[in-house]
Amino acid sequence: MPQSAISVSMHKAGSSITDLILTDFYETLGYKIDRVANKVSASPLSEPEYFSDYEPQMDRQGVYYGMARNPGTHDLGFLKEFRVLVQMRDPRDCLTSAYFSYKGSHVPPKDPTKRAIHEERMRGVKELDITEFVLRTAPNYLMRCQKLEKIINEYPDTLLLAYEEMVLDTETWLKRISDWIGLPVDQNLRDKLGAKIDFSVTSEDAKRHKRQVTPGDHKRKLDENTIGQLNEILRPALEAFGYAE
Repeated sequence: MPQSAISVSMHKAGSSITDLILTDFYETLGYKIDRVANKVSASPLSEPEYFSDYEPQMDRQGVYYGMARNPGTHDLGFLKEFRVLVQMRDPRDCLTSAYFSYKGSHVPPKDPTKRAIHEERMRGVKELDITEFVLRTAPNYLMRCQKLEKIINEYPDTLLLAYEEMVLDTETWLKRISDWIGLPVDQNLRDKLGAKIDFSVTSEDAKRHKRQVTPGDHKRKLDENTIGQLNEILRPALEAFGYAE
């Protein structure tokens, strides 16, 4: 049986659609699908706590375990026992996207306690303008990027994917997945993927989860001074992942 796999990313890095696409790949290849993080919303446990409790049930062969976004989950050592796909995006664009998502389209957790905490956090975000939000949140995204960098550098079997390639050169992005997983992108798989690999958005809508997809949105939404401050805060991550200018 082939080794089990899991994917990791940050919030607002195209992780939801990436997870659905990877699910189609692995399902076609004959893997069992157990997207663990999808169960976290209805649980009182955090994602790292849920994964820690769930780990004894996780088969090391023949299963795709979905997308894990919480940086605490990325610290769990047992992830080294899986093949790991890492979806990355310019953290400045992640921050910009997060601001609009939290103000309008972010889906709240199902667990009542988590939902109350989420709603309180969202009220706080709505009191901030975009400059205040991105500068306040940037250190958290630096930490997230550094955890993903550690996985890429230290884990035995990883694939780094880029959001920018996903939306601008989808065929190359799909081929990276295809080559790594060992499954050709034939017509049957394309039919299964369907609209999931169509990244065209005709107009921006702040109320939609997929508000807009074109890379570089931080340049359209932030002033030069704010971008300069972000560049300084995020410099280690921007340099590590090729986003430095």
